[in-house]
Amino acid sequence: MSVITIHHHLGDRLAQDGTLAHRAELEELAEIAQAFAPGAAAALVDWSGTEIARLRAYAIVSSVIRGRIADTYSDVQREALVRGAFRLVA
Repeated sequence: MSVITIHHHLGDRLAQDGTLAHRAELEELAEIAQAFAPGAAAALVDWSGTEIARLRAYAIVSSVIRGRIADTYSDVQREALVRGAFRLVA
């Protein structure tokens, strides 16, 4: 399952259903986020912690994932422009 598939509307569902109802999705997001937001990833799946702590961790993980997706998209666009410019010059 892709990050975008998991992430789409998850915030709304978490607010309605609570984090325990979406444990599998949160655990998968935490696994993905572990490399670049280890503290938030750990808090996201700390089932002995409070609901608000998990929701706050979700907000951090969500922001970081969106930023990384935007950075990746920007890099892809930049590379495409460079290739296109090279073709025009060549």
